[in-house]
Amino acid sequence: MKNKELKEVYNEMHTEGQKAWFGDGKEEANVILNMGHTWDKENILEIGCGEGWLASTIRFINPAGIVWAVDYSEVAIQTAVERYKTLDRLHFGVKNYRELIDGIKYDRIVMQGVLEHLDEPFTELQWMIDNLLVPEGDIITSSPSFLNPRGFIWMVLDMLGAVMSKTDLHYLNPWDFEKFCKKQDYQLTNRPTDFDWGAGVRMVDDLFKRLPLALRDGEIPYNKKDFEKFIRWLRRASEYIQPEQYPGATTVYRIQT
Repeated sequence: MKNKELKEVYNEMHTEGQKAWFGDGKEEANVILNMGHTWDKENILEIGCGEGWLASTIRFINPAGIVWAVDYSEVAIQTAVERYKTLDRLHFGVKNYRELIDGIKYDRIVMQGVLEHLDEPFTELQWMIDNLLVPEGDIITSSPSFLNPRGFIWMVLDMLGAVMSKTDLHYLNPWDFEKFCKKQDYQLTNRPTDFDWGAGVRMVDDLFKRLPLALRDGEIPYNKKDFEKFIRWLRRASEYIQPEQYPGATTVYRIQT
């Protein structure tokens, strides 16, 4: 599947509402906000803004700046426009970020869980830096992390053919970002989050919902009683795991050019 084919998938998910998602992303979004330190920027761009919660929050904490937010899901942008129509200096658009060559350069680009859905993540990241970002600007982005018990289970099953995600085209790792930034001499900082999702109760709840769907879509037969036995074992095992000893289920990266 290519990125452009995901557009209809996201339209369907946004139409279905919150139940289509495995989490609300608020913990991840708050780490993005904290990674930004100060938000007193003139122009901020969020790529893949979804229904606009993060963009609207940035607008609240940056009242003097302008926040531009784009997504290629018409359903998501319709929801965002209706939800935040009373806010000025917050602009939503149904656009691909490559359509933004309009003379505006952005002081900061924000992406929450976007890069893993792109066909060529680091090629696109470099294009954003070259074409959309001011010199010495920064990008704050996030991506799922699999360096935890949830991730170990995920990667093994994915290798065996289970459809662990219908939208993730890549599984990005910290060393991928490190290699990219080292090559371009960019400064990189990162911060893990969603620890309980990576190794705690949220991990168990996530896998309890996700695994039957992933095995079904991968046409992998399994015994329901054995699956329930595994979940009981995993739930008990999670009581002996300190989630913070592993990277969380998400990592937020700040790239300074």
